[in-house]
Amino acid sequence: MNKNKSEGKEKKTFTDSNELKKLTILIPVIIYELFSVIVSYCSRSDEVIMLGDNTLPISAFSGVISSFSLMCLIITVLLYKKMGYIVALVIDLIQIPPLIIGMSMSHNLRMIPGLFLNISTVLTITIIYLSQAKVEREKKRLRSLFEQTAVTLVGAIDAKDTYTHGHSSRVAEYSRKLAEMKGMSEKQCDEIYYTALLHDVGKIGVPENIINKPGKLTDEEFEYIKQHPGQGAQILEKINEYPFLSIGAHFHHERYDGRGYPEEKKGYDIPENARIISVADAYDAMTSKRSYRDPMPQEKVREQIEKGIGTQFDPEYAKLMLKLIDADKDYDMREKD
Repeated sequence: MNKNKSEGKEKKTFTDSNELKKLTILIPVIIYELFSVIVSYCSRSDEVIMLGDNTLPISAFSGVISSFSLMCLIITVLLYKKMGYIVALVIDLIQIPPLIIGMSMSHNLRMIPGLFLNISTVLTITIIYLSQAKVEREKKRLRSLFEQTAVTLVGAIDAKDTYTHGHSSRVAEYSRKLAEMKGMSEKQCDEIYYTALLHDVGKIGVPENIINKPGKLTDEEFEYIKQHPGQGAQILEKINEYPFLSIGAHFHHERYDGRGYPEEKKGYDIPENARIISVADAYDAMTSKRSYRDPMPQEKVREQIEKGIGTQFDPEYAKLMLKLIDADKDYDMREKD
């Protein structure tokens, strides 16, 4: 039921966003129409403007203003992509038949520049749209490649750590939810998600006998574990396009009170994505099955998150996690058997 409410809210937000986008497209269209009226007036006017001892016909301004109107259509295509291209194309095409009819009936050759301007505008916005579409396809291809690579790395981590299978994916989902509750943009939420998905990639460099040890770790073994944030950062910092990945991996074990590792950062000195992942990571650790215990009861998990406010966790994100816990009446946010 809560899931349906959440999906309904997201759908409404998406619909509202689309409606707003449809309305804002009217702005460049209205400006274009205003320029078109001015161009039409200037091209037909025989009036002149006195500039000192010289005269300048108003019709001379039609070319300059036509350039501005073309810019409006180009901006429409660039900002609104396919929808902008369709609108711009229709606006321009509907002006061509009247020009052709007007020329044939009045034999007014002064309309020829306007006709050629409209035709060149159609070609220009079409070229821009096709180029933009090609760039978008390449972006989607690269994004898909990145997603596949991320999933592959997570699979490698899960294969090595038998006790935390699915941990990274769950932490990524919880982190995205926290970012959404904070009101972050879709782009920021995606960045948080992929950073959380890869936060434990440094465990690839930790010996399997330590990762999969059923009992308590020795101090020496724990020192190996504490190296995985730095090792993860070293792996991910090679992805230059997404610097946030290495930052999140490096600092997700820092504590809000400065007693974490690897650099004992404190409070807002800890990057925000790491502060989010820290809460989600701890929550999943408590709600997942381990070799020595089953998932902790939800009440106990809530108690531990609340206890960590301001010490282990950023108070803001810990309180958001408490809201998620309270909304999860059936305790669905945990590792399933």
